[in-house]
Amino acid sequence: MLLFGEYDHQVDAKYRIRIPSRFKSEIGNNYIFMKGPSNCISVYPVSVFEKRFGKFLDVSVFDSEGQKALAEVFASCFPGVEDGQGRVVIPEKLRAYAGIKKDVVSIGLGDHVDIYSSEEREKMKEGANYLELLSVLKGKID
Repeated sequence: MLLFGEYDHQVDAKYRIRIPSRFKSEIGNNYIFMKGPSNCISVYPVSVFEKRFGKFLDVSVFDSEGQKALAEVFASCFPGVEDGQGRVVIPEKLRAYAGIKKDVVSIGLGDHVDIYSSEEREKMKEGANYLELLSVLKGKID
């Protein structure tokens, strides 16, 4: 699975969205919404979520700082429960965190999808130089 691309879409009046079909075919029907690292909502297939975040369960129960962080991360997680038409309600806590009102942008990031408010996505792109961004990525994998 390799999710990529950017899709503009909208939240309806009941705060429901459809995961873009290009992503949906890869993510399937069993996924988790959670706070993303940059004012967005991350959507992980359950299998990827368990692999990536299951490692956090090794944090000792006697590590109060680690347990506090663990509680915050897992408290931000919600199952993606679709209705009969393939729509899913974005939980209010996540909408507020990401500043989502109506227009959203979904971006495939390899093994998951990040959903941004259109406004937040525009802020991200301001002053971004593609060549510089590629250099940043190169520095992260070398």
